[in-house]
Amino acid sequence: MEKVDPRVLKTRSKLKAAFLTLLSKNQIQEINVKNLTETAEVTRGTFYLHYRDKEFFVETMMSEIIDEFFYETMIPDTEDETVYRFSLMKYLEFAEVHISFFETLIYDSNSELYRQQLMERLSEEIQTYQKHFKKDRTRIPQTILMNYLMYTLLGYVDGWDANGKIYATRYMAENLSKILDSQFIEEAGIVDFFYGPENQETVNKGQ
Repeated sequence: MEKVDPRVLKTRSKLKAAFLTLLSKNQIQEINVKNLTETAEVTRGTFYLHYRDKEFFVETMMSEIIDEFFYETMIPDTEDETVYRFSLMKYLEFAEVHISFFETLIYDSNSELYRQQLMERLSEEIQTYQKHFKKDRTRIPQTILMNYLMYTLLGYVDGWDANGKIYATRYMAENLSKILDSQFIEEAGIVDFFYGPENQETVNKGQ
C-alpha cells in the first residue's frame, strides 16, 4: 500500500474537521470553499490540490463519514467472527461525536443522496446477516423494514440531541435496544442483529 504523506493527511483532517464544524451551522449548499479554507486555516490553493471542487469535496466527506460509521458500528459476533452485528452503543457514541452529520441527514433537503447511501449500506449488512442465519426475508418487505429502521435510528438520535443529550449513551442504547426488540423486528428475523449494551456486559463477565 502506498504511504500517504503525513502533510496530506493533516490537511485532509483539518478540512474534514472544518466541514463538520460548518455542517453544524449550515446546510450543505451554504458551505463554500472560502469558509471551508478559512475554518480549516488552509489556502484555497491547498484545497484545490486535494479536491477538484466543493461538490467533489462534500461527496468525499459524506462517503468517508458513512464508511467510518459502519467501521465503528459493525462488530464481529462473539460466537462467530465471520458474522457482524450492529452495536447500538457504538452507534450512540458515533452519533454523539458526529451529531451534525445526523442532523444534516434529517433536515437538509440536499442530503437525500446520503440518506439513501446510508440506508443501502445498512440494508446490505442486514441482508448478509439474514442470509447467514437463513432468516425468512419475505415476511417483511425490505423497503418497509428499512424505512422503519432509518426513521427509528435517526429520529432517536435527533430527539436525544434536541433534549441536550442529557442522558448517557449507555442509557440511550439500552432503551433503543428495547424499542428494537419488537414483534416487527422479530418477524424480520433481525432482533439479534442489533447488539445492545446488555450483550456487551455478558461478554465482559465471560472474559
